[in-house]
Amino acid sequence: MSHTNRHFGMPHVLLAALLAVTLHASAMAAADLPAERPLWKHAPPGPTGEPDDKEQVRSHKADRSSPSGLNRAFSSVSTPTYSIHRPKKPNGVGLVICPGGGFRDIWIDREGHDLAIWLKGHNVTSLVLKYRTRPAVIGSKDAWQAYQRSVRADGWQAIRVLRQKASELGLQPDRIGICGFSAGGHLAASCALCPEPKVVEGEVSGMPNFAGLFYPGIPEDLEEIMAGRNAGGKAAPAICPMFIVNARVDRLTPVDKCIAFYTMLLKAEVNAELHVYNKGGHGFGMGSGRGNTTAMWPRSFVAWLRDCNMIEDEGGSTEGNR
Repeated sequence: MSHTNRHFGMPHVLLAALLAVTLHASAMAAADLPAERPLWKHAPPGPTGEPDDKEQVRSHKADRSSPSGLNRAFSSVSTPTYSIHRPKKPNGVGLVICPGGGFRDIWIDREGHDLAIWLKGHNVTSLVLKYRTRPAVIGSKDAWQAYQRSVRADGWQAIRVLRQKASELGLQPDRIGICGFSAGGHLAASCALCPEPKVVEGEVSGMPNFAGLFYPGIPEDLEEIMAGRNAGGKAAPAICPMFIVNARVDRLTPVDKCIAFYTMLLKAEVNAELHVYNKGGHGFGMGSGRGNTTAMWPRSFVAWLRDCNMIEDEGGSTEGNR
């Protein structure tokens, strides 16, 4: 081999080696994620998307701080699934995580698995939910509401899965919550506020014991939902404790709507906590690189769970603080 060939050949060898390492690392990260399982034993209730739609996935570059090392967005989801992240020493708390994506996509890693992996360091058991996405075209308000009922059913069913598996997973049935990012926050809020349909005899409840709303979309009919909770002279169950975070400069899910919602919760004497960060914009995920205080929100969430007596241990593992 000539000197010239060696000079130009070596970078190609190194590039090929680096590519192989990168692909191997990605495959290892994907292999380390828990298996996906069907959310429903039978056909899920309500609309399930367009009959000819096939589930699609796009892979994007993951942030270097991503615990999963992946950044996938799923669309055209008609068959909801879930994955459960189990810590070695569960503290009894179970959490359904609903990723965001405008109800068209499910950003399952950066707003799902990443948080679940981080929470394992605090001994929290998490279920990452891949819920049904909306059809490409929703032509009426009735169609949108029908879709919302369907996706809400997915959220409640995910909570039931954790309650049904409580003994197996080391969970306390009265410490099961739901959280979500953006559209997933909208779903989490709806599951916490809307009345659950009549539970079949022998079936556990799908109502959460607490909720985390991360730069959430606020339900458009929020005032109707709140007013309807006590309609008919029958008092609704108390609203569960809620933890809300958003960025001051969020243009997609404006902070003023979160503040208005928080004000409603205060008037209803709900145990609620609101964090508004100066930086972050929309979609800050785990907060890394989006502001010093913004990056603190996961730790604040765990601290809030302790304040609510959901987590009873004093310190938890240090793994999640890295």
